[in-house]
Amino acid sequence: MKKIRNYSLLLLTLLLLAACSEKLDLRPETSMDTDKALTGETNLKLATSGNYSLFNDLDFMPTYFHMVESPVDNVEATSVFDPGGTRQYGAYSYVYSPTMANSSRMYANAYKLIRGANNVIAAIPDDASPVLLQLKGENLFLRAFAYHSLVKAYGRPYVQGSGNNPAVPIIDKPMPTLERPAKRHTVKEVYDFMVADLLKAELLMTIDNNNAYASKYTAQAMLSSLYLNMGNDAKTIEYADKLIGQTARFSLVQGDAYKGYFATNHSADKETILCIKNLDGTGSGFFYYNQSYTVEKFAAVSKPLWDLLNEGTGDLRKNFYKALKTADGTTWNFTTKFVQNPAVNTTEKVSSPPIYRLAEMYLNRAEAYAKQGKDQLAIDDVNTIRRRAGLTGTDLYAVGSLRGRSSVLQVVLDERRLEFAFEGGQRRDDLLRNNLPMIRTYGKAGQPGSNITVQPTDARVVYYLPLNETNGVTNSLEQNP
Repeated sequence: MKKIRNYSLLLLTLLLLAACSEKLDLRPETSMDTDKALTGETNLKLATSGNYSLFNDLDFMPTYFHMVESPVDNVEATSVFDPGGTRQYGAYSYVYSPTMANSSRMYANAYKLIRGANNVIAAIPDDASPVLLQLKGENLFLRAFAYHSLVKAYGRPYVQGSGNNPAVPIIDKPMPTLERPAKRHTVKEVYDFMVADLLKAELLMTIDNNNAYASKYTAQAMLSSLYLNMGNDAKTIEYADKLIGQTARFSLVQGDAYKGYFATNHSADKETILCIKNLDGTGSGFFYYNQSYTVEKFAAVSKPLWDLLNEGTGDLRKNFYKALKTADGTTWNFTTKFVQNPAVNTTEKVSSPPIYRLAEMYLNRAEAYAKQGKDQLAIDDVNTIRRRAGLTGTDLYAVGSLRGRSSVLQVVLDERRLEFAFEGGQRRDDLLRNNLPMIRTYGKAGQPGSNITVQPTDARVVYYLPLNETNGVTNSLEQNP
């Protein structure tokens, strides 16, 4: 009787599925299906909005922030490992694996964004209306940004081997969701691809969006940063100049407004070129890179960074940090750069992290000037940022007075460390781009990840590709060593 009942249930299930087959289309999405859907301005706007949602997805940007911030010398892991903090402990201690959850989520969601952007890009011809060309440019930027996160996490620094090390696969057109690329492109190929996207996006985007959306300015900002990592100093300066010269559109936030800069959603300031904007009271956008720093108390400010912040008299950037106690009673300093509007109830707090801001353009240019031997110009840009931080007199630099630094380049790198700590992996880029080691000569004895030095050529400075990309079952890409 039991067997008969089971067979009857199976037959009933099959009959129901057959009856519903005309109404339920369970096929995987194909490029043809997408092409049919992506017609008309309304649908293309909706698709682009969906791609911005992927850009702001919890498993993409917050995860990426942790992957590139946790492994540097600005942080020290505390002994408090709540769930969110524990997820980042492997990144902090350089204990990577192909099954690392953070890495797999970031990788998968970056490609979701790339596939979504590809669909819109392919649907809009180059002779379309200005509104549609704007959408195409925005998606070219989003695609380039997704590749930038991937190439930095999984490809060796551009300066190593002139970009000829393996990076990630390039997908440049719509393809079925279940289809996977068969080879890794080189770091140089990915950078060249991003540059081409951004140069085209810069021309297509003629509508002056607010700083929550891509515009020609975001393309220019990203180009400046890409060229800096590529070692192209002239182009770094050229694109930084484009933004610094837009005085009616962009300016450095000053004084009390700067002290509260990270506690806003950047709707009013003129420094932010692009941010991920979340509104107070929405109960969303409280990213866990925020939580790890200020709630879970995982990533405390390291002593070297704190000493650097205290080197100048009255540095306004100390306002971006707060002393908190961990469960064992130890007092640590944690960043508050991702706590928007502290007056709002904790459960409703959100974050609107800046992705590009004008200060970065000044210090991109300063680094490029330093490498060109234009010391005075580099010092001038550094002092612009220091004056904005409330530093004066002997706290400023002069070509003949580097305040104990060995070179003008070291002056610039220290200033970048102060200005961009905890902001999207800037410190990691600075070290790798300049062939400098990550040094943690501090921390609790026996704490994994403390008291270590990681050279820029170490295999550990890049992440393993996710297992399903290399296992020979789902895909057979070459794995990082």
